[in-house]
Amino acid sequence: MNIQASVVVPAFNEQERIEKTLITLREEPWVQEIITVNDGSTDNTGQICEKYSDQVIHLSENKGKGQALREGWQIASGKFIVCLDADIGSTASEGKKLLAPLEYSFIDVVIGTLPPAKTSGFGFVKRKAQNTIYKRTGKWLTAPLSGQRAFRSKWLKTLLNKNYYGYGIEIAMTLDLIQAGAKVIEVDTNITHRHTGKNWRGIVHRGKQWLDIKAAVRGG
Repeated sequence: MNIQASVVVPAFNEQERIEKTLITLREEPWVQEIITVNDGSTDNTGQICEKYSDQVIHLSENKGKGQALREGWQIASGKFIVCLDADIGSTASEGKKLLAPLEYSFIDVVIGTLPPAKTSGFGFVKRKAQNTIYKRTGKWLTAPLSGQRAFRSKWLKTLLNKNYYGYGIEIAMTLDLIQAGAKVIEVDTNITHRHTGKNWRGIVHRGKQWLDIKAAVRGG
């Protein structure tokens, strides 16, 4: 693979996992630059970002994943942009699988699917996202909420013209890109991250996702 990308990693209180993620990215030849966005973290996330990133944006308060990604996109210099979650550790090397299809000029956006989780949630948020995207675009995605994505920088014109908030960013950006004419595909990866199960923490997380997705859909 002969292409490189700007990698944007949003992070909020990820001191336990982000170091391994960034160390892995630093060793990857397809990584042109690492841009981390410290989204108002109250732990040592910011210091870790400073140690391993090419550029770091520190937000004074937690703005949510959508705003954090937008901040990173605005300073990305690469022809290709890869977005990865902060908690994927050594599997960040799998980002090359997102980038490889972009060697073909007719592909614009690549979404990475993840292996089945050992513990899973209830699935209603994912189904909501799938159904909404299908109804609006005719495109069925198996991983509509995946945060592991790559796209051509020319589509920043579309994305930066929108306001994305919180966990609604994945569905919102997917809708905007497809409706703007982007060719979107999915590829299988072995990327793994911290999963939320059917405990209280998982229920709260999915509740936030649900509210952010509803807001994103209304704004679409």
